[in-house]
Amino acid sequence: MSVPANNYLSTLRPSFKPFKADLGKIAAYQYRGTLATALESGKITKQQAINLLEDMLTVREFEEMIVKLRTGAYEACAGFEYRGPTHVSIGQEATAVGCTSGINGDDYITSTHRGHGDSVAKGMAAIREMPIEQLKERLPGTELSKKGDLVAAAHEDHVYRAIAELFGKEDGYCKGRGGGMHIADFSAGHLGSNAIVGGGVPIATGSAVSARYFKNGKVTCCFAGDGAYSNGVVLESLNYAAQGQFTRPEYAGKEGFGLPIIYALINNHYGMTGRADGEVTGVNNMARRAAGFAENNMHAEIVNGMDVLACFDATQRAAEICRAGKGPVLLEFDTYRYYGHSLSDPRNEYRTKDEEGDWREIDPLTTFEKQVLDCGVLTKAKLDALKRKVVDRNARAAAKAAQAAEPLASDVLRFMYTDTKVEKVPAEFTKVMVDGDLPEVKRSAAGELTYKDAIKEALIEEMVRDNRVVVYGEDVAEYGGAFKVTKGLIDAFGRNRVYNTPISEAAICGTAVGAAMTGLRPVAELMYMDFALMASDQIANQAAKWHYMSGATVEIPLVIRASVGGGKGYGGQHSQTLESMFAHIPGLYVVYPATPADAKGMLKSAIRDNNPVMFVEAQLLYNAKGVVPEGEHIVPLGVADIKRVGSDVTIVTWGPALFDCLKAAETLAAEGVQAEVVDLRSLVPLDMETVLASVHKTGRCVVVSQAVNVGSFTAEIASRVMAEAFDSLDAPVLRVGARDGIAPQSHVLEQAFLPNANDIVATVRQTL
Repeated sequence: MSVPANNYLSTLRPSFKPFKADLGKIAAYQYRGTLATALESGKITKQQAINLLEDMLTVREFEEMIVKLRTGAYEACAGFEYRGPTHVSIGQEATAVGCTSGINGDDYITSTHRGHGDSVAKGMAAIREMPIEQLKERLPGTELSKKGDLVAAAHEDHVYRAIAELFGKEDGYCKGRGGGMHIADFSAGHLGSNAIVGGGVPIATGSAVSARYFKNGKVTCCFAGDGAYSNGVVLESLNYAAQGQFTRPEYAGKEGFGLPIIYALINNHYGMTGRADGEVTGVNNMARRAAGFAENNMHAEIVNGMDVLACFDATQRAAEICRAGKGPVLLEFDTYRYYGHSLSDPRNEYRTKDEEGDWREIDPLTTFEKQVLDCGVLTKAKLDALKRKVVDRNARAAAKAAQAAEPLASDVLRFMYTDTKVEKVPAEFTKVMVDGDLPEVKRSAAGELTYKDAIKEALIEEMVRDNRVVVYGEDVAEYGGAFKVTKGLIDAFGRNRVYNTPISEAAICGTAVGAAMTGLRPVAELMYMDFALMASDQIANQAAKWHYMSGATVEIPLVIRASVGGGKGYGGQHSQTLESMFAHIPGLYVVYPATPADAKGMLKSAIRDNNPVMFVEAQLLYNAKGVVPEGEHIVPLGVADIKRVGSDVTIVTWGPALFDCLKAAETLAAEGVQAEVVDLRSLVPLDMETVLASVHKTGRCVVVSQAVNVGSFTAEIASRVMAEAFDSLDAPVLRVGARDGIAPQSHVLEQAFLPNANDIVATVRQTL
């Protein structure tokens, strides 16, 4: 085997010499310090100790408020009906506060559906580190000028906005669109809590990819529970983060730098009602998961999660490891939640009172308060004053939030999409380093390109235009992807911008979400559209929803290139045309160009758009040729194109079915029927105006795609034409699609399965 010219890979030779793998050891509960020793050594100051205590008290008060709200016992909100979720984290305050205080204020976190505490803690810590101007931005119209006064006001505003989000109010961090399970504050580095167990882990991993790329020194602390660490996308993410190509010299060179991410595994010992450790897994310590992903066990450590100083120390050390390029790190925090999964769970069916009592004896607040008093950091009177301050601040914020304005009902769909795009690349991102010659894209004498070369040209041009554009997916690097669309890109742009991924579709798409949130503009490739089902949560619940759920405080500028293999005899799991499924997901753009010119122009538009885009490609079209303009050729998304003008019937289509429609139109023309062929090109956004204008002219409509008819987007078009152009119709709207079955491998059967020009002609005749 020869070494590739780019020297990214070393020669692999067979060797079966016997050896025994050494999986190493994972340290547990190594921190033996106290507040006294931490103060004496200068590890923390007295003020930092007070901050830790204040933040834990704030988290506890916030969470206990939720419990009281459910029973009507929270006096500050008497008469207010709280309708939100009740997944409280009482008992886990040390992990939330210790971890968020152990990283920098501008570092990132992601959290879980039980993430109010993490969110409150991150904001409290981040606000203290903000410069005066940033604090003033958080407090528009303030007349305060002193740092201390601004921090105090920002803390109160932080608690208010967090409670307002919990209550679904317009003043909430996400304008009430996300609620407690999706709370986020991107201005403080909080990239969002997640109602999908483990759903935020690939997003956190993607934010670390972004930080590594930009070399901005930021670390991501990814909170997820013990239950999440049996979830596929979480394990995919650990593998993704630990890839050797980020650090090994043969891939990364001397500048190898591991992903700067801390996986904070919050082991509160109950996934919901079941025990993760020792019951639904085969390990007693969840930190052992790390041994499966990195030779160094991801620096794994088990930490006393009931001791805020231990959590602070472990996170601080982990952050130093990450900033030194030695990440990722996995920390298991051994803690406990005193309540059930939610307040509807009485927990008496699977826990004992003795168990809970033992844990309450080492309550993180009680034990730390005692140390604060014993060390003279606070007197009893000052401790009581601090507690009153926290309780009163929360009560004021809650009362204000209860009375705050609700979102307008007319705004129910506001923030579903953004209308922004990159019209002009900021100057700092126009400086593009090209390692070698750009891949050659050969045109014919007539100016023709193949469909796949048109896509490649779009990628090249956008990567040259904007250094935030990165390309990754399975086999896209040296090999150039399964269909050679990305061949040569790695030679020009290097492995930081073009790299292979594990066969982990969920992690591919999920990391793209996190990377897009934090500054990159990823183009992720899915080898077959069928595999998008493996990533459907990250596409539908994450990429599509975060702009809306964040109240438009974040945009998700990513492109997922997904190729359709229908018509090649690949059978039921490699041949599905699934664009209709993803068109059903609000928040996601879905486009499907059929010609090389449209493929280039629409991919460029998709990369520049700030919405997530599912960019569908047909493998049958990859070698099809067409004239493609050189240079800046842009085709807008959401604009249909009339590929053939006619007067007797409108044929609406998209994707490779376009060419069957054009062939059918030729046959019909010989019979004296002039068909107008409308190529939608884009399902979302949808250009119904062009379709309706055509139908008003012709009076008849047939809708065609290669998708199976049942549940197809063809029905959406047909329904809207019937509803919006009924008076112009001279016949019912008919549809042509694949048979309502599974794509067969047999060539004969597949021909019978997929629609063809004869099917379209026959259907048009029915309308006549």
